[in-house]
Amino acid sequence: MFTPLFRLSDPRHDLDQLHRTFDALFSGLARAQRVAPSKGPAFDVFDEAEAYRLVADLPGLRAEDLELEATDDGLTIRGHRKVEAPEGFSVHRREREDLRFSRSFTFPTKVDPDQVEATLDKGVLTVSLAKRADAKPRSITVRGLA
Repeated sequence: MFTPLFRLSDPRHDLDQLHRTFDALFSGLARAQRVAPSKGPAFDVFDEAEAYRLVADLPGLRAEDLELEATDDGLTIRGHRKVEAPEGFSVHRREREDLRFSRSFTFPTKVDPDQVEATLDKGVLTVSLAKRADAKPRSITVRGLA
């Protein structure tokens, strides 16, 4: 019986294997890019009849760590969280880091900067921005002519 010392591979098989390897690599990168956390919190923005409402989870932030600035066109939210070791302790491992973020939102209709309300309750920020009266849609009645 004959036992070959080495085996010649099929070039088509090698090319298919290389193609599968690249597909796995690039699909993994695309998946990682989609789920990679952004620098700062994620916001949900709701368009309600009379106002826009923004909601974000901001664990570890206090009201004094946030700064909001409203204009006719939108809203800018800035925040920071400083992570420090408790007094008398040294850091053995640090996975949490200081956070500084700034997010700006523009809206399709004008908002009233004087009627903005923001609450921070148990780490959840809720901001309500009233739409300006002249920016709200109005209903028009059609009259029939005899």
